[in-house]
Amino acid sequence: MNPYTLPLHVLRSMMFRNFRLIKAIGRLPSQRTVVLNYHSVRPNGLLFNSTPADVFEQHLAWLVAHCEVVDFLEVLEPHASDRPRVALVFDDGFLDNLQYAVPLLKKYGLKATFFISTGFLRRDPVILDIFARTFQTTAEDFMDTESLLELFAAGMPVGAHTHTHRNLRSLPPPEQEEELRLSKEILEETLGVPINTMAYPYGVPGKAFDLTTCSIAKKLGYAQAGSVSWRGLRPQDSPLRIPRITVVRETKLELEAMVYGALDPIGHFQEWRFARQQRNWQVYAYALLEGEYWRLAESSWLLGMA
Repeated sequence: MNPYTLPLHVLRSMMFRNFRLIKAIGRLPSQRTVVLNYHSVRPNGLLFNSTPADVFEQHLAWLVAHCEVVDFLEVLEPHASDRPRVALVFDDGFLDNLQYAVPLLKKYGLKATFFISTGFLRRDPVILDIFARTFQTTAEDFMDTESLLELFAAGMPVGAHTHTHRNLRSLPPPEQEEELRLSKEILEETLGVPINTMAYPYGVPGKAFDLTTCSIAKKLGYAQAGSVSWRGLRPQDSPLRIPRITVVRETKLELEAMVYGALDPIGHFQEWRFARQQRNWQVYAYALLEGEYWRLAESSWLLGMA
């Protein structure tokens, strides 16, 4: 989801203004877990989805001061801290992740999980063409195998992000499986460790993946998978549909608003929109009110009801 399309930009601005009022008059919730999703970090020559390096450092400084920063694999564990719990992740495999993001993460004693589209490592023309047309990038903007090994040696966890970064929901199930299988195999062969986390390209539930995709991911051995749904986690969230909030150039106050739930209504709307695509959407809407939406969606799909 593009956070800078005009309607969504206006909506976000309204929600950020509301957060200022809530912060001024009320007590902010501490028992929250949020996954913040970055892509590119660089000091200049910014791409569409780049976070300026100085802004990224401001984000890290605020997170260290106000949050408990955890690994992506920990986000569904019981939350015992009195501070918000935040996981940091990066998608795609931009070379600037190694050049600028990793040094800043290490400066603040933090880690992030990097979800890599393995087509970049092999310089696959399909993925290079997709990103050249979408972001005006070149092959040199992305990590190769040597760069990935350097990032992994720096102590950063790595997960899969398919091979060619195509929209999985647009592909038939056998092609979805090949995308998920190949990226896992290449990363495991390259790094010599099991790869059990992934993120869906584009990520929006119902647009970028569906329950068939989740079933394939589970079959292939993925334990956790990230979506793009702008809300905090709920205890009952499926490990194969973990919501993540896209971060690009937000101010510290806007980042704080994201962490404390200012954009959660957008995430709930994304889920409602997905539920509307299903024939039993009334059941899902009621289930969402009870915090049980995804559990019912999965069970009804398995029963052939959806």
